[in-house]
Amino acid sequence: MSTAVLDRPVVAPAARGGSMRGGDGGPTLEGVIVRAWEGLAAHRGVGCPVCGGHMSPRYGASGAAPVGGRCKDCGTTLG
Repeated sequence: MSTAVLDRPVVAPAARGGSMRGGDGGPTLEGVIVRAWEGLAAHRGVGCPVCGGHMSPRYGASGAAPVGGRCKDCGTTLG
């Protein structure tokens, strides 16, 4: 799933991906989640796929790689 800067929800950038479009030309759920996860895995904040708020990477005990993400606005988690 992802945006480099948190100026827009992840849904808008996900709509740009050619293979991530639904039948109506909009983003698919898979595309939205994949782009968000790609940003989190790259240690970047992304737009929350649910509310468009700020989702930050969450790290496990090793701290080396993100194990998911959590939205600071609505509490949604990935991972």
